[in-house]
Amino acid sequence: MGYHPDTTLGNDPVWLEAHLDRTRRMVERDKNHPSVIVWSLGNEGGDGSNFEATSAWIHQRDPSRPVQYERAGRRPHTDIYVPMYARIPFLQQYASEERDRPLIMCEYAHAMGNSVGNLQDYWDVIETSRQLQGGFIWDWIDQGLYAETETGERYWAYGGDYGPAGTPSDGNFLINGLVFPDRQIHPHLWEVKKVYQYVKVIPVDVASGQFLVANKHDYVDLSHLALELSVSADGKVLARDSAVGFNAAPHDTVPLDFQYQIEPEPGTEYLLMFRFLTKQSTPLVPAGHEVAWDQFQLPSYLPAEQVDPERLPSLSLERTPTVISVVGERFTVDWDAESGRMTSFRYDGSELISAGPEPNFWRAPTDNDYGNRMPQRQGIWRDAANSRTVTDVSVEQLAPSMVQVRVSATMLSDDADLHTSYTVFGNGDVVVNVSFEPTETNMPDLPRFGMVLTLPADFDSVTWYGRGPHESYWDRKTGAAIGVYGGSVMDLYHPYVRPQENGNRSDTRWVALWNAAAGIGLFAAGLPTVDFSAHHFVNEDFDEGPEKRQRHTYDLELRPFVTLNLDYRQMGVGGDNSWGARPHGQYTLPVKGYSYSFRLRPFTQSDGEPATLSKQRFPDNP
Repeated sequence: MGYHPDTTLGNDPVWLEAHLDRTRRMVERDKNHPSVIVWSLGNEGGDGSNFEATSAWIHQRDPSRPVQYERAGRRPHTDIYVPMYARIPFLQQYASEERDRPLIMCEYAHAMGNSVGNLQDYWDVIETSRQLQGGFIWDWIDQGLYAETETGERYWAYGGDYGPAGTPSDGNFLINGLVFPDRQIHPHLWEVKKVYQYVKVIPVDVASGQFLVANKHDYVDLSHLALELSVSADGKVLARDSAVGFNAAPHDTVPLDFQYQIEPEPGTEYLLMFRFLTKQSTPLVPAGHEVAWDQFQLPSYLPAEQVDPERLPSLSLERTPTVISVVGERFTVDWDAESGRMTSFRYDGSELISAGPEPNFWRAPTDNDYGNRMPQRQGIWRDAANSRTVTDVSVEQLAPSMVQVRVSATMLSDDADLHTSYTVFGNGDVVVNVSFEPTETNMPDLPRFGMVLTLPADFDSVTWYGRGPHESYWDRKTGAAIGVYGGSVMDLYHPYVRPQENGNRSDTRWVALWNAAAGIGLFAAGLPTVDFSAHHFVNEDFDEGPEKRQRHTYDLELRPFVTLNLDYRQMGVGGDNSWGARPHGQYTLPVKGYSYSFRLRPFTQSDGEPATLSKQRFPDNP
């Protein structure tokens, strides 16, 4: 019927009794439920005299509860202003002056697919004003149905999977929850939990151990929680403590002093973690359940000691018209002399790569990306790396124990230059530096700037030091604590109902993948950090192309290798809505110069744990 006053049933007197009947039955049915705190007149049903009447009836029948209705806007028959998908600047404008009613978004942070980006940014604004009182994420659950393929493979079916050909459908639009249909967790639920937590630690002077703890509960003090503190060094816990007798009244902020003594080791990162745990079991929550946490980097840092490369074993350099080969005591690295591609990295006789690092500017579109037409707007980056023209491949022996291979290329009809250098050290380290230099800046933002390489399929064990354990992104990493995590490569994959970009881990200090049976692996360290993901798929497997199609998890087939993405960064996932909103500007990659570096190092079990490998530092950019 639409929303226009001349056509909506909400403004047609003939439909007054129908509206009143529905409202009366709702109130009489639910009036004794203490969990009902606000009455709603409905959703997306137009507005008019019939809703004014239903609001008046509820106020007369139950004056104890407020009434809200989104389509009423700021008209008198809604006690709360409840816009849908209001953007942050709109919230700031609303809070800029005194209003006659609070604002609560009846829907926001559309959780479709890989989404719920910039939620912390929303709450940084919401918590500045009493007039801004939050919102309701759409939606709680993916609205899909369990199904099986003819071969018995399970998957979640959605709109478009039912009815004869040509049946109208919104596709996977109702796959927009914080959890799967069976209530298994999507990674963005961890972001919601962290942003929404009711206890917050505020740093006053981290160096001297002075903090504030804020209790954001309205009625509950913190006596039901135990506070556990720990100090870690590069992810390994050094010490634990607890705050005996700690408490804070509702809406109160109390000081907390935590004294710690550290004799810092060079190149070691120290982190302080606060964890708030339930003391006793309740019908729904067990004792020891973590309800809130905050983490801070301690200023106890000494620069890593750098080893003189001249003390390393010598390297031999061989170049033919087709191959560049650098040979060390236990390893050999080869490049194609014409394309500049790394073709082999052998250590103790074992091949570590199936294909060496290749530049990558594209990510498989998310649901939000398709909603804002990212594949069309930013499509020039899809094949930009593959269509580059290599203009020069050179090699130089910088020192007996250092060789550098340099590759220059042009892209996008000479609108950008790409320079890659590989510096090989006598111990087997390869430092990779990548620089993107546009000569034309009137181009769409980059979806991603990174490199991708492939490893043998049996390099299936993974450990990393960075944010985790679940996936995180530039605009969705508040809920991922920094630590050391591990598992299998398949553990990193998140099976969104409709396949799309997934599995990224942000702010990674280092990541190691290895063949557990053979005890050999490849270590990669960001200089200082990278984002990474690893899959038994290629990035293109998650990409449906320029137009969104009907796809499911059963469309993916495991590849006989491991794809490892080592990125400077990719743009945020967004989440303001899924039908046009783009990632916020601070989480995008506008066309300008970018450069980043990472270190590759082969290792065996006899060389030590990955955390030990990260301590051995050499010049990053000779």
